[in-house]
Amino acid sequence: MQTESIVPSLDHAIGQKRAVAVLKTAVEAYWHDRSKLGDDHAFPHTLMVGPAGVGKTFFSELLAKTLCCRVHTQLAQNLNSIQLMQGAIMMLEPGDILFVDEIHELSPMVGVTLYRVLEERLLFLNNSRNPLRVPAFCLIGASTHEALLDRSFRERFKLLLRLEHLNQDDIASLLLQRARRLGWSISESSAKELALRSRGTPRLSIKLLDSAKRIASSHGTDDITPEHIDEMLQLEGIDSYGFDVVEQKYLRILKDHQGPVRLNVLATHLGVPKQTIEMLEADFIRLGLITKGDKGRVLTPAGVEHLNNNPIQEW
Repeated sequence: MQTESIVPSLDHAIGQKRAVAVLKTAVEAYWHDRSKLGDDHAFPHTLMVGPAGVGKTFFSELLAKTLCCRVHTQLAQNLNSIQLMQGAIMMLEPGDILFVDEIHELSPMVGVTLYRVLEERLLFLNNSRNPLRVPAFCLIGASTHEALLDRSFRERFKLLLRLEHLNQDDIASLLLQRARRLGWSISESSAKELALRSRGTPRLSIKLLDSAKRIASSHGTDDITPEHIDEMLQLEGIDSYGFDVVEQKYLRILKDHQGPVRLNVLATHLGVPKQTIEMLEADFIRLGLITKGDKGRVLTPAGVEHLNNNPIQEW
């Protein structure tokens, strides 16, 4: 299959229609103003919020391509000192994007360092009275926990984009688009089969597609068939919701206890950190499979039904 040449742009974004519309309007305004202001003008500082895996990093990269600029990606945990934040800012050139993932994890002192930079483009080094004027740049903050951001910090972003989980049709379209761009072959029905297991999360759908492609490649082909998908699901122990073996065992523990189970008990049984379990629970709750209360986690009737329809595949 010939790889189709696709120039990434906002027109190729699938789903997130409101966010895309806001970005397109802002891009048109940016080019209009930049024609008059030149390098002294940058794209508005933007905050992207939403659950993990719905495309925050993707949109920052897509925006950089649309604006013909560079994007510098940083994880907030890695900017754990004022000096590191200052260093990241000093690497920027006019019009560049600084993308900070999980920006709510910045320490208050590091966050304060950004305030004057965002508003006046002034960077004070080592308490110098003569600040360094930084080039016009765009800060894109991505957060899965918007409420953890200080209000004064949050209000310094000019654009707020709320990203959501996609519907199954959008996920299937995304997978077909990705396969076409990479020169792979997959049928629409097979793409929908993977979309069913993606829980509305683009990142998970792409992971499943890549896993299915590995199976196809192991058989010496770039054509992903339903048989390859079935083999991948069997090999990786993935159920109808896309849950892996550890996630399924979590649900089984709740079913076996027939009552509330505390977080520390789950962590002991599964052998994973509490933070990992709390991350897994977001989808369980959204899909109505569990509830959380003061006494612990409880499996819902929908969770019981899901387990009955998806027995764990033993090796």
